[in-house]
Amino acid sequence: MSASVKVGWCGLGAMGSGMVSSLLSQQFSVKAYDIYQPSVDAVVAKGAVACADPREAATDVDVLGLMVVNAAQVEAIVTQVAEVLKKDASIICFSTVPPTFLASMQTKLDQVGNGNTLVDAPVSGGFIRAADGQLSIMTAGSDEALKKTAPVLEALTRSPGQLAVVGTKVGQASDFKLINQVLCAIHIAAAGEAMALTANLGVNPRKLYNALKDSSFMFGHRVPWQLRDDGLPKSAMTIICKDVGIVMDEARLIGFPAPLSSTSEQLFGAALGSGLAKDDDANVVKLWQKFGGKSVVESGTIEEEEAAALAAVGGEEHIETVSTLLWAIHTVAAAEALAFARQKNMDLEAVFNVIGTSAASSQPLVKFKDELSYPNDHSPKDGQPSVKELLSKLDGVLAEAKRTSTPLFLTQAAYQQLVLASSKGWGSEGASVVGRLWTQ
Repeated sequence: MSASVKVGWCGLGAMGSGMVSSLLSQQFSVKAYDIYQPSVDAVVAKGAVACADPREAATDVDVLGLMVVNAAQVEAIVTQVAEVLKKDASIICFSTVPPTFLASMQTKLDQVGNGNTLVDAPVSGGFIRAADGQLSIMTAGSDEALKKTAPVLEALTRSPGQLAVVGTKVGQASDFKLINQVLCAIHIAAAGEAMALTANLGVNPRKLYNALKDSSFMFGHRVPWQLRDDGLPKSAMTIICKDVGIVMDEARLIGFPAPLSSTSEQLFGAALGSGLAKDDDANVVKLWQKFGGKSVVESGTIEEEEAAALAAVGGEEHIETVSTLLWAIHTVAAAEALAFARQKNMDLEAVFNVIGTSAASSQPLVKFKDELSYPNDHSPKDGQPSVKELLSKLDGVLAEAKRTSTPLFLTQAAYQQLVLASSKGWGSEGASVVGRLWTQ
């Protein structure tokens, strides 16, 4: 099947290059374009055909993949290629863009009258899984469009990747990606905040990481990048900053209160403004170094650092402090994300099936799915601290933060939501009751 599907491609950043490499390894014919010639040269060396512009990449192909930075670049390319696409060819937009944007791009294609269709297919998984063809992709489009693009989509989501068809209209998959990015952005920022406090408390960073690496996917995935900073961006700070900007644009558009997303937007904006724009997003932790904080970067080999972590004595009380910080942020983040999905009238079971097994997952999200998704229908179950208990523990976290001069932006935002929940008379209920704040 792959040999018979001709693919054009625009956008060869870390993700796009990996995706093209994966397609080439599966014997797809790929014509590729990017403004950065070394990226083009790299995929040409693997078998791609270089193109001078998007129009050339879109000529005589069955599927055109777009993995560019933002909606403006998507629109510019669609405008350029609309009249050169062959009849019934399809465009897959893999870029994260505002949900309402892609409908206007389908309208632009319809006006040409050449039967070209658009598939909404934002991705998750990182550049390593992109190159292995093991991404998670949320996709939406007409049955016809999904059938035409299925060979490409399936090639990019080989196990343990996941292809989730979440709708029949473009924009619906971007809604899912929006909710996904609420959590991803908060969790990445939370990993930075947690490790900044860890360093300032004097805890062995790898010992703490080993103890808490299952708290969320992003903590488990991004903290190793902090510890072994090799200077090579793996997931650009500019991209997560752009994505959380889309989240907040949508929140403002529909009047949705998103306190943790808002705080994350400010944190990543501050990281860019402080000179970290060329770093990967895990290095948001370096922002705290600008405030005088300590570094978490390791100097020995991984084997040496693992041995040092095993030999490290004490610090368990500080590990518990950081664990409380993460639990509070992850709980409120899960409530915020699922409330956002409710306000957008999304199928919450479908939402959870996507984000509960993706890079957006966390322990509170998975453990307390029902009461966070449907807070008025489910009483908080056991296995979590009450609102009052969590607030009391957070008082200790914030005291340690003051003692070590460590600003805790997300922790404070989560604390305030829990205070609000307590003021509603829910102090004795499990902390996941915070989800009800968005139903009042």
